Amino acid sequence: MKIDPSIIETSSLVRRDEDRLVDFIVIGAMRAGTTMLQDILEKHPQISMARVKETDYFIAEKNYARGPDWYRGQFDTTRALRGEVSPNYAKARDFPGVPQRIFRDCPDARLIYVLRDPVKRAVSQYLHSWNMGEVTETPAQMAGGHEYFSIMDTSNYAAQLDAYLQYFDRSQILVIEFESLISAPQVHLDAILAHIGASPMQMPGMDRQNANDELERVPMAVLKLSQGRLRPLLTRLISPALRRRLRQMLARLGSARVAPCFPEPMLVTMRSELAPEVSRLRKMTGQEFSKWSI
Repeated sequence: MKIDPSIIETSSLVRRDEDRLVDFIVIGAMRAGTTMLQDILEKHPQISMARVKETDYFIAEKNYARGPDWYRGQFDTTRALRGEVSPNYAKARDFPGVPQRIFRDCPDARLIYVLRDPVKRAVSQYLHSWNMGEVTETPAQMAGGHEYFSIMDTSNYAAQLDAYLQYFDRSQILVIEFESLISAPQVHLDAILAHIGASPMQMPGMDRQNANDELERVPMAVLKLSQGRLRPLLTRLISPALRRRLRQMLARLGSARVAPCFPEPMLVTMRSELAPEVSRLRKMTGQEFSKWSI
């Protein structure tokens, strides 16, 4: 059931256009092509994407206390549309309250939710965290613990949508299948641009993004530096294209760290646990997600 907007506290009853914070947000999912989508949308002449990918502004534990002026400063306000990509916005277990904050501050925002095969996405999230040194447990050791429940919650797409549908109208949320975005990119870019009110654009060339087989070769010290406190400064000073070239160069110089594999019985368990949510997601969206393993 949608919550009556009148019960949501707002800072102002009337928002002037120049005072708006953001026009659209890619809310996730993590490891589902959001970096690729950010780079595509950055090439649109009407769109200003946030200077820092993953501002995490609407997360209370991260940057919400910085205030609206800080967030507004992430955008080129001369562009017609402002957008950001923060996959942490679709992690209700770890970061509750995000949909309510977005609705309170940006009730007219358009949302984009990119979904990937939930088991493959969960495995990719683990590999990314392992390569970044954020997780040291093997998948078997992780089972039943905080990290396991975290990655599984992120793959519970229907539950994540439930949290947003308490506040936003269904028409404000565009659900895109990652696998179809890769196979038919122009079709989905057209749908995304129409959803956010931007003019059509020819799909630019797509680079491979955030590949785990590259990350596992980049020295751990460099990864921690680039993802730590210096990340906002490095993001501002170094373009996405240059960051990709640097990562590729470092990957060629380093030796691979081999991440532990998921045992097949564990993958079977994950598919079984996620199957009810996938079934519910299909009913919610009317989409088949035919390329998924569940």
